[in-house]
Amino acid sequence: MVHTHGVRTERTLVNVESVSTSRDNVDMENVRTTGQTVAELVARAGLSMRAFAKACGYATASGVQRYMDPEFDANLKPDVAVKMVEALKGKGEPPIAAEEVYALVGMPATNAAPVHYEGASMDRMRQDVPILGTALGADRIEDDLAIEQTHLFTDEIIGYAKRPVILDGRADVYGIYVQGTSMEPRYEDGSIVFAETKRPARIGDSVIVYLRKNGDAHEADDGESARTVLVKRLVKKSGSFVELEQYNPRFTFRLDGKEVLKMHRVLTMDDLLS
Repeated sequence: MVHTHGVRTERTLVNVESVSTSRDNVDMENVRTTGQTVAELVARAGLSMRAFAKACGYATASGVQRYMDPEFDANLKPDVAVKMVEALKGKGEPPIAAEEVYALVGMPATNAAPVHYEGASMDRMRQDVPILGTALGADRIEDDLAIEQTHLFTDEIIGYAKRPVILDGRADVYGIYVQGTSMEPRYEDGSIVFAETKRPARIGDSVIVYLRKNGDAHEADDGESARTVLVKRLVKKSGSFVELEQYNPRFTFRLDGKEVLKMHRVLTMDDLLS
């Protein structure tokens, strides 16, 4: 106890070595990387890596191997998370919930709820549709005409767009900014389009076509990486080729089916408003 100018104070001696910080209180053993969490969910579901890959729609175990690597700690891409949910949901003890997988995307699994009003103002929309990074790529030359290509960075979410109410609960939807003028007047440079990964594209739909990284299905390819993408209109498709159209300059061309990794349908205004 100390008396200073008539003021009575008390001092308490503290052993600083015994004081723990909030960081010290974190149980580091419970911190899991994305890869560790995926591996634990797969083990809980009682699946081998090969069985998990098959359930996700991959031909070989290498399709999911990197996502189960303990060193992998990036967010899952939305379309990958959808595949994993379909493979894991309801399996294991306790049953695996979709939210456990969607948590690895960095966005909510669903915001579906009854809507008790007619129409929806912009301030009622959730801003959670991921927008993937894009950049204008080098032109592809076919018959002396330039076909605009876009670099798509599937691991880079550059922002989130407002979610139209009709898309509530849809984790298979993402957005990109259109690069270039090849699809004007339908899509102007810098405009945003929404694409879906589940519903197959129909003839006449606008599509985002992912090209294989190495251009040939027989070359080494992880089944996910895209060299570039094309935002075009689907004219025709078969087991051996895909025929596409761009508007500016107007031109129809074909791609060898081996070069196409996957194709996502671009949502129309009718899709978003109906």
